[in-house]
Amino acid sequence: CRAPAALAQAEAPAASAEKPAAATPGAAKLAQDFNDPLTTLPQLFVQDAYTPTNYGTHAQTNQVTVRLIVPRIPRFSLLPFVQLIRPSFSVVTVREGKGSATRTEFGDMGLFDLAVIPWPGEDSGLLMGVGPVFVFPTATDKTAGQGAWQVGPAFGAIYKGIPGILLGGLIQNPISFAYTSNERRPLSTL
Repeated sequence: CRAPAALAQAEAPAASAEKPAAATPGAAKLAQDFNDPLTTLPQLFVQDAYTPTNYGTHAQTNQVTVRLIVPRIPRFSLLPFVQLIRPSFSVVTVREGKGSATRTEFGDMGLFDLAVIPWPGEDSGLLMGVGPVFVFPTATDKTAGQGAWQVGPAFGAIYKGIPGILLGGLIQNPISFAYTSNERRPLSTL
């Protein structure tokens, strides 16, 4: 996951004889913020998952997911915590039978809202966030989504206490509670 940091460093102005060397810490801070999953820097991620071969069909499927991270800083929000809101949108190419025919549909929309916990403090290098995760059945076809309204807990943590190493993870458990049709089955995905 070093590509965004490299991009941030490549776009930042380089220190030269005419500019003071103090300009480079800003570029290093930007690169660090790009790699930090609990940063207050707004971000847009685009991920493409292409599958050239599927069992039982000749269709090549694809899923493009767009995720936006919207930080909410306490001085601009009602809550006294830093919040990270992340909506996810997807466009899915699904197969049409056993042949190679496919069609493109919108997938389900996901959303989580993590409140960054102020304990144990930034000096420790450990940051944690907790909040809800939602999945909305916005798919335009039953094969492009799960067909269920879902809500559940989300927890994220990062550890930056070791120089040059960033450890982190995100755990979500959306649990279904309502369905778009009687054919849909209960879901709980961890």
